[in-house]
Amino acid sequence: MTRRLSVLFVIGALLAVAVSAAAEPTAWRGSVDMNVNVEIGGDGFRLGGSITGLEGVYGAWINGTLHRDGLTVDGRVEQPERTYGFTLNADISKWLRRSTSGSDNRI
Repeated sequence: MTRRLSVLFVIGALLAVAVSAAAEPTAWRGSVDMNVNVEIGGDGFRLGGSITGLEGVYGAWINGTLHRDGLTVDGRVEQPERTYGFTLNADISKWLRRSTSGSDNRI
């Protein structure tokens, strides 16, 4: 429960910063659209957003999913010219079993 509250607090702080930055007057001409997506469930979360403007679409998202053996975190950063993606699979249960089963604690 404490972990969920801390995650909600961090997401709320990020949204407050994003909204205050978006509320400042800018010298942009034309239409700019902003999209923010926050989802929190029992087995993971998703935090993402995008800005569509005259130069193209800029966006980013990160997903975290808990599963039986560990967790998976993946994400993507999009720019008009290029896209970067990453995935991290952490098999925590095997690591914990290996680290507690004997004196050989190598990773």
